[in-house]
Amino acid sequence: MNRIISIVSAAVLLLLLAATMAPAQSRAITDLTAEELQQLRAQTADVLVIDVRTAREFYDGHIAGAINISSQASNQFRSLSLLLPKDKETPLVFYCRGYS
Repeated sequence: MNRIISIVSAAVLLLLLAATMAPAQSRAITDLTAEELQQLRAQTADVLVIDVRTAREFYDGHIAGAINISSQASNQFRSLSLLLPKDKETPLVFYCRGYS
């Protein structure tokens, strides 16, 4: 249970950081299907895909080109912002392992 809370907390913190970095008109947070992500990446070369699962889960398999910012790293949140693009127009796509 604590692991789930940590993962969700890290994802929320990252989304808040992304929202504060982006202009007001592009702050919309939407869900994407795999197909929509593929289309977005085809249309926009600078999409940053961020995997917020554990390092082990990332190692076991991830979306090509994604970077890993896991919940274990959330205690170093300020330094994580260095991994994010300086261009505030760059789309950020976060993903994690879903729970049913």
